[in-house]
Amino acid sequence: MTSKIKCFALGGLDENGKNLFVIEINDNIFVIDCGIKYPDKRVPGVDFIIPNFDYLKERKNDIKAYIITHAHDDNMLALPYIYHECPAPIVTTKFTGKMIEYATKELEINNKYNFEFIDLNSSRVIAGYKFYFCQVTHSMPFTFGFSLETDQGQIIYTSNYLLDWSLSDSNFKLDANSLLKHSRDNVLLVLSDSTNAHIQGHNSPNYRLTNKISKYLEDQEGRVFISLYSQNYFNILEVIKLCIKNNKTIIFSKKTDEIQVMGLINEFNLIEGVKPKIDSVENIHRIKSANTVVIIMNTGERLFDEIITISSGTIDRKPISFDEKDLFIFASPSVYATDIIATKALDEIYKTGIQVVMFTKKDIYSSHACEEDIKTMITIFEPKYYMPINGDFKSLLTNGKIAISLKKYNYNNVFVLDNGMVMYIENGIAKLDYNTRINVGDVFIDGIDIGNIGNNVIEERNKISNDGVVIMGISVSSKKQEIVGGPDVQMRGFVFLKDSENILREITNIFLDQVRIYLTGYYNQPQPIEDKIIERCLRYVRKETGKNPIIIPKIIDIDAE
Repeated sequence: MTSKIKCFALGGLDENGKNLFVIEINDNIFVIDCGIKYPDKRVPGVDFIIPNFDYLKERKNDIKAYIITHAHDDNMLALPYIYHECPAPIVTTKFTGKMIEYATKELEINNKYNFEFIDLNSSRVIAGYKFYFCQVTHSMPFTFGFSLETDQGQIIYTSNYLLDWSLSDSNFKLDANSLLKHSRDNVLLVLSDSTNAHIQGHNSPNYRLTNKISKYLEDQEGRVFISLYSQNYFNILEVIKLCIKNNKTIIFSKKTDEIQVMGLINEFNLIEGVKPKIDSVENIHRIKSANTVVIIMNTGERLFDEIITISSGTIDRKPISFDEKDLFIFASPSVYATDIIATKALDEIYKTGIQVVMFTKKDIYSSHACEEDIKTMITIFEPKYYMPINGDFKSLLTNGKIAISLKKYNYNNVFVLDNGMVMYIENGIAKLDYNTRINVGDVFIDGIDIGNIGNNVIEERNKISNDGVVIMGISVSSKKQEIVGGPDVQMRGFVFLKDSENILREITNIFLDQVRIYLTGYYNQPQPIEDKIIERCLRYVRKETGKNPIIIPKIIDIDAE
């Protein structure tokens, strides 16, 4: 009897980020990647979002390993939270393990991890199943995909990848021998990256920076400022290598970035030979401008917030002035949900009067497979079944259509799924299990609070954002039946009218009227007095302004026990 295999996602399908995939064989659970996604403006006050992992909590004794393919937030940053409740061995590289530890410390989570480090382009038996690990090219060093042997054939997980056969850097280079070793060798299923499926042609060399910016570092008379995503170590190392080549001094905009980047470079020998010259922000005006390159790095909106702060004349809480000979290179094209803040950051840099070079998403590709990369990968493996992963629905569907265009595939062997949908494989036949739907969704991380932020909280935050808030307070003595302090009524964020004083006065009168009724002792209704105040104030405010603010009344009874 063959094994029973289930493949499904708790996150990462029909969305950008939050990648968490599960391969389950005869009740042995292998968790593939464990990431977050960053919130958009619809969920204010949320730091980031992780997958609902109730399924893993219910089956935590069946989890044999977390396999973390690379050190990106959308692939590893949910792990500290999930591991805390569902511990199991973490199979990954030493580099990714170090990044997980960095992130866990920054999140102030006290986890002691059970790492099982692997060498790339090697194999390992986990819970009786053989995995082959193959290094692939991505923006993080030591990224890998894998092949899992089952009695029904191989399951290939490509991870995030692109095909660049000319790349020589061993820290990022696709290992073609390991890849081809498993090509067309009874491949049951391929799960493949969809992020850039909509882009025609190959990715390479469009993900590289060197040829695009080298002339600016060679000929620039003033300082060079360059913005980079901290998750793109390939581009960061390109810039550092160019600085070494052109004898430039590097200043990181934050000391913490310098410590982490240089620590990783030294520990993992990411740059061979001559090491870069590094100086601190304090000396930025003491170094010859033509010899200075300032690296500004962060994630998502935080990067553009930092650019705006620097353009206002502050870098790492220290003053900075600009010269018209200085140059700012935008090497960080806006990503999902950052277009507005990225445009503002660019505008603020232009206001400084320095020179600006901007690269868009059409100039610099993210390090994911494009259409021809995907076709090549499918052709190499020729799987019996194909499942697009990583990306919004349009990207998943585009990836699926690429497979179907190769003629061997059709709508019976290409599976475009949503989170929680289960692909069931038995006797070499894959089908959707329409009777099973895994509970999935978003878990909000808000400061130190995990998962306790319900839709009502988000609704209230949006209401405050759109319609403002009224806060009112008063102190009373129930024994004397009199007001002893206040009232104090504050309106924020919803009224900008000339007659706002009249509105404030009327709201205060309503508040006082209801409190006096309450103090007479005749208020004997099932509805709490605070609810009655909110009801009357809202009715008035809606009529006068059309707004629907949050109203928060507070009555303090000094005689209450």
